[in-house]
Amino acid sequence: MFTISPSSSSSQAPPLYMQLLSKQAPNPQVESPLFNVFPAEIRSQIFTLALSDFVDTERQYDARTIYARPSYFAPRKSDLRLLRTCRAIYAETWHLPFSLREQTHWLTSDDRAPPEYKTGATGWGLYDTLRTAGVIKAAQGVNEVEIQSMRVFAQMWAIENGRMRLLMRDLTQHGVAPRMVTLTIRHTDWWWWENDHHLKFEGDWLADCRGNIPSSVREFHIELESLERKKDQVDAIAKQMAQKWYLVRKDGVALFPDCSGKSVRIDRWSGSSTWQGRTWIREQSAPGRIDYYIATVVFRPQRVVERNGGTVRPETIEIARAGSALASRFNMKLAWTPPPPPPSLEEGQRYHDDHDEDEDEDNEMSQVVPSS
Repeated sequence: MFTISPSSSSSQAPPLYMQLLSKQAPNPQVESPLFNVFPAEIRSQIFTLALSDFVDTERQYDARTIYARPSYFAPRKSDLRLLRTCRAIYAETWHLPFSLREQTHWLTSDDRAPPEYKTGATGWGLYDTLRTAGVIKAAQGVNEVEIQSMRVFAQMWAIENGRMRLLMRDLTQHGVAPRMVTLTIRHTDWWWWENDHHLKFEGDWLADCRGNIPSSVREFHIELESLERKKDQVDAIAKQMAQKWYLVRKDGVALFPDCSGKSVRIDRWSGSSTWQGRTWIREQSAPGRIDYYIATVVFRPQRVVERNGGTVRPETIEIARAGSALASRFNMKLAWTPPPPPPSLEEGQRYHDDHDEDEDEDNEMSQVVPSS
């Protein structure tokens, strides 16, 4: 995680970023095409490409851990050499490595997050994000720091116990303004996945988060991951979510899914069947391999959903406008209901025997000649 460490004591020298920013205005670089030819918008795009984070391939996670997965097979880092070229570039870009990086947080037990991250809504991982945002706000004289995106990996118990609300509240109170938030539920985050229980997702946390989600959020993604063999369960949960759920930002704007389901994105990936030293044979699709299935439901403002050709369920709009008092009367729980089992051989035979008897009676009646 990119952080800026402020001085902990007034007797110490100011941090380097403060020294550089407080010095006399940098050389305007009038002879540099980067500053006197390219407009600021083009320069910004160049700096964004140069300072965006990427996977640190030299620090790969063990593939046999729960947290290793696509885009998270290693920590992410930023190449900061551009900031060392001159003070003019530093003045324009020093905050970008933080703003461009996807801020990732785990609301999980310790063994489900990478070792460099301290878990919990008030853990050190989140503290680093809030502290760095505070430094940038103070230096720029602003109330909010906009970041591109935030990813949250969360177990069901953490969501239902209010950890998601605390996380959203802390972001809002400390002026961290993500444009997009992604909540990922992994296969091992569902309730009683160890016992292969059917999938379910309680919805009380939606009202709990009402008014705590930063007003900057334009899209809120919920990723539902399970096994490929549980595809029907994931699809059922995603369909119900698109019909019933909504989120409300701090500014009162509601975010809705497209209830037609057209915006649900489907992804798949395969990983090791061994985690934390234990092999899960029951989960395997092939020896040593587990196949995963992911459905992502996207929440956006109503006007954005409709502008993209989608539909928002009128009942959901009504509940969202009515407020938490009315919403609490509606069941927001999502659950997969297994189809009825096929009839047993004995029941099937009994059905056919009864049906045959009915046919025999019909045949006998058809052979009766009515009296004249």
